[in-house]
Amino acid sequence: MNAPAGPEEAANGPDGSDGSDRSGGRNDFAPTTRRTHPLTPLLTGWKIFAGVIAVIAAQNLTQLLEEFTVRRALLGVGALAVALVLAVAFSALAWWRTTYEISEDGVTRRSGLVTRTGLTAPRERIESVSVQRPAVPRLLGLAKVRVEFAGGSDSFLDLAYVTSRDAEAIRTRILSVAGQGKVRRVASAADAAAGGSEAPGSSDRAARGGLRGDLEKVVLDGVTEGDLIARIPTTRLLHAMLRDLGWLLGLLAGVLWILVTVVVAWRTDGVGVGLLAVVLPALLAIQQAVLRRIEGGWGFVSRDTDRGLRMRRGLFSTRTDNLGAGRVQEMRLRRPLLWRRPGWSDVRVSVAGLGDDDTSDASKVLPVGTREEVRRTLGHLLPPLGTDDDPQLLERLLSVPARDLGGIGPRHRIFVIGRRTRRAFLLPGALVLRSGIIAPTVQIIPRERIQGLTLTQGPVGRMTDSATLSVGVAAASAELAGVPLADLLDIERELRQDAGSGRRYRDRASWAVPPLAPRAGSPTERGGSVGAAPAGDRAPEAETRQDRADSHDAGGRP
Repeated sequence: MNAPAGPEEAANGPDGSDGSDRSGGRNDFAPTTRRTHPLTPLLTGWKIFAGVIAVIAAQNLTQLLEEFTVRRALLGVGALAVALVLAVAFSALAWWRTTYEISEDGVTRRSGLVTRTGLTAPRERIESVSVQRPAVPRLLGLAKVRVEFAGGSDSFLDLAYVTSRDAEAIRTRILSVAGQGKVRRVASAADAAAGGSEAPGSSDRAARGGLRGDLEKVVLDGVTEGDLIARIPTTRLLHAMLRDLGWLLGLLAGVLWILVTVVVAWRTDGVGVGLLAVVLPALLAIQQAVLRRIEGGWGFVSRDTDRGLRMRRGLFSTRTDNLGAGRVQEMRLRRPLLWRRPGWSDVRVSVAGLGDDDTSDASKVLPVGTREEVRRTLGHLLPPLGTDDDPQLLERLLSVPARDLGGIGPRHRIFVIGRRTRRAFLLPGALVLRSGIIAPTVQIIPRERIQGLTLTQGPVGRMTDSATLSVGVAAASAELAGVPLADLLDIERELRQDAGSGRRYRDRASWAVPPLAPRAGSPTERGGSVGAAPAGDRAPEAETRQDRADSHDAGGRP
């Protein structure tokens, strides 16, 4: 159900226009100051109220139960009612003083009762736009639009709350401003009269049938257009949870801790309020861990759209995300031990400004995918690694023991675990790191994303002639620890050029792009093998990034 639109939404659309979609170019983005939905104070006020109650209960729970009387209970209820009214009133004042504006330069939100604060997401730095529907606002037909932009771990701007219909229009509008792709135009009678073409995907919906197509669009929160990249059935998600030994061991440790605490408390003080105060938070933590895992993959679907990879996930609280091609700073693939037989993997990315919220793994672009789904996801998010068969290389890295892969890694006998778990490979397009035994993990860092290198050698390193190389990228980092110093010096010399000049903005036309991502302008080659020359050859300084990739293979290849 949709909540009734506010007075401003009723008169105009979320963009301040007459409600029609005219976001085809920058000239159409006339800045208009807007407010969020009038029900926002109710949805934010109860959070303040609940926080106050939680603090009071946590500090005085035992005393309140011991001194309980009917008179005190009635006084407490009255005090809580007054606190609730004050919280909602404060939220209403804050809502009235909070406005947002979408212009051709980005998104700006201004807030503050006494001191006015303005937060701006510049157009050039917008990384992702998500539509989040928490459980309670979802029942009211409301949603929150989150704009993630480069700048730090908390670099985001929330527009909470607006109607679900307006949230999608705002998302489309911001993505168009950010330049993440050509905006789809919704076919209308005026467009048809002017010779406009049919909206993409409309013929597919017609083929599926009007009622079925509309129902699917509601269930998937509108993520029905574009080529399907991955879709996770519920049975696969539940089986994957039961097959993840690391996650199960963590839950088992939590349960054992609760049992031990209950036994000790029962034998010392007996069953009482103190025991409840200790056990209840632990039970809530376990419930939150299970719910987070389910929310992160329930109903997951990803599609390739003209604005990048669009994903939907969630059971009680749902969210949809857009991740543009070329925004990924780093990627991790993980395959737990019991996932090897079905060939499942989860894929997590690091994007400047993109972070997880409290209820879902937002950075997971594929919670549990098949080999084909992994291949399609990587093809839309990462540039080629520079081998003859990138998917086959990653499959080998995830399935073969590290000691049989070759490459670069710890050699000294003092590094007992590292010699069996860690390997590094410097490929023409990326630095690839393999680690882990129970859950092998492959970390991929595109060489063009590297921003800094740090080579350190401690006392143990001087004794073993080894060192540690730290590789810095936006929103992530990687380490090659315990590796022979000579090998790290070779890698450091090769990567130094990438860190210094690999992402010059004036050379953006030659930046590597994912092979399956939409191209802007003239088409270019997609993927293909990258020839490797002997590692000792050196490219001149004037050589371009792609030329270096075509002429070097500085690291071992598995």
